[in-house]
Amino acid sequence: MKRGTTIKLVAILLLCLALWLSALNSFCDQGGDFFSGMCLVTKWMPW
Repeated sequence: MKRGTTIKLVAILLLCLALWLSALNSFCDQGGDFFSGMCLVTKWMPW
């Protein structure tokens, strides 16, 4: 794989992870009970 392709792929994966965590953070803030550990992780997110 070319270096540019690898960098783009990693950037897309990080963006997807950030969006997923943001949605999960919103869900946990509304009182949802996901996996017991995940809502503990999202409370440390700065956004």
